This record gives sequence, C-alpha cells and structure tokens, in this order.
Amino acid sequence: MLDTDRPGPSPKKPSDGERDSLVGLYFRDASRYEMLTEVSERRLSRKLTRCYHVISAELTLPEDTPQTFRAVIGSLGDACIFSPRCRRAFHLANACRRKLIQSNLRLAVHIARRHNQHSIPMSDLIQDANVGLIKAVERFDPTKGFRFSTYAYWWISEEVKRCLQRGARLVHTPENVVNEIRNLHKVSLQMHQNLGRMPSQTELARAMEATPSRIGELRALAWRELSTDVPLIDDGSITLGDSLEADKQASPEHRMSGRDDRRALTSMFSELTEREQTILARRYGLGLPEPDTLQVISDEMGISRERVRQIEKLALRKLQALVTGQEEAYQL
Repeated sequence: MLDTDRPGPSPKKPSDGERDSLVGLYFRDASRYEMLTEVSERRLSRKLTRCYHVISAELTLPEDTPQTFRAVIGSLGDACIFSPRCRRAFHLANACRRKLIQSNLRLAVHIARRHNQHSIPMSDLIQDANVGLIKAVERFDPTKGFRFSTYAYWWISEEVKRCLQRGARLVHTPENVVNEIRNLHKVSLQMHQNLGRMPSQTELARAMEATPSRIGELRALAWRELSTDVPLIDDGSITLGDSLEADKQASPEHRMSGRDDRRALTSMFSELTEREQTILARRYGLGLPEPDTLQVISDEMGISRERVRQIEKLALRKLQALVTGQEEAYQL
C-alpha cells in the first residue's frame, strides 16, 4: 500500500541538460500539483460515487454496472439533453477526474524515473506513464473502498513496462501484440529453465497454442528498431544514416538502366544473322551460366575455330556500327 499521507514522491531535480528541455518543463509543471491525502482522496471518492449514482439513475443503467468513469460517463453521450441535476453530476465527475489525474502526475513521473533506461527517451516513458494514469482514473471504482494511489500504481507500472517492451520504435507495436511478445518471453524463459536449453519454435508454438509462423513473427517484432537519425558522435554531425552505403543494386535508377540496356541489346541483336547471334551469345555467356570457349563452339557447330573467331569479329563490327549510327542520330 502506498502511504499518501506523507509527502508523495517528487520528481528528481532535472539536470542542466534537462532544465530547459520539454521534459524539464514537464517536471516543473507536475510539481505544481500536490498528491491527495487519504482524507482528501476519500472525500473525492464520495463525490464520484454520488455523481455516478445520479447519472446511473438518469440513464436507468443496470444495477450491476461498474461504478467507474468509463462505464457510467461513457454511457452518457450528450449531457445537454438530460436534467440539470444530471448535467451538474457530469461536470462534477469530470472535475474529480481531472483532480485525480493532476494530483497523481508526480506518482507517474516517479514510476517513469524508476524505469529510466538509456535506450528509451524519458519523454516516452512519462507519456506512457500518463496513459496508464488516465486508464486507472477511468477504471477506478470508488465504491470498492481501496486507495486510488494503490490502484493507479499498478496501471502506471504496466503501461511503462509496455513502453519498455515496445522500445524506441518509429511505429509503435499495437498493445495486444506487445502482450503476446511479453507472454512469449515468459513462456520461453520457463521452458528454458525446465528443458535446460532454449526451446524450439515448434515447442513454443505448442506451449502457446499458436502456429510456428506466428512465433516467428513475434520474435521478429521483438527486435528493437533503430533510427537512421541516431548520432554516431557527440555533436550529432554524423548519424547512422550517413555511414550506410546505398545499395546500388536496389536503386530504381539502376534497375531502369539495366532494363533499357537489355532492350537495346535485343534490338541490335535482331540486326545480326542467326549464326552471329548464337556465336556472340555463347562467347559472352548471354543467358548461360558461363561463356563458351572457341573450341567448344567450333566442335558443336562443325566449323573451325578460326571461322568462329571471324564471325565473332564481324558481328562485333556490325554492333559497333549500329551504336555509332545511333549516337550520330542523337547528335543530329
């Protein structure tokens, strides 16, 4: 249990680098709100309970409806069409919700600080901690009698853990997939302890009642993404993207150029005789695993090696004349 009667956890004093940053500004803003004492929190819970009862009665919600902001206020829709008493309850419930969030911002920052890692920006951790805090506020049932700070602690911690699992991704993994990845790690660790070795993909699939291909997808998604904007030196003048050599084979311009060259070669080959085409193709290995020697071509075609050489030279002169003629035409 968290004892909020004593001063709540406060964010650490931001360093010189953080003082003027967005995170530093957030620290100072969060420090403006004090955490609720036990008495204040109980008073706020009673207000929320009354608001939920008024709205539930107005909407004639079933008796087993959870008395939470999500279940009751989420069913209200447009509050303007209801009675003045219901509208007052709606506005008061929203004010209580805002008070709960603001008074526990320091708790969210405290938990985010505890999970601070160099690979995850502090701003991302705080953002997800606040998401967990909002989820806790909207799912908190004041009629249960337990402290909100204890309830919120679990939700905030879970959301921060999901942030750590996702990593610093450019595109965040959906929450349900993050849960699958966490379950995969848990099952993998248990099987490793039981088997004394790393389990195979098939064994993991059987244990998780999934297909081996799905296990492979989850393993691939578990790898952390790395931005090409990551600086390689302290001043940030050189990034990872600057050090990566472009793949010329994957270049669209290179692929288009190769396609055009093949078309031009096919067009020029059509100007040669069938025997000239065969000899050139075999001598230069066009469409073959490797070029053929003069002797191989001579034996298979039933002509002398010298004759093969003569035909090859003649065909090359024809191709050269075609290329020269095209260049002259372009110049004209």
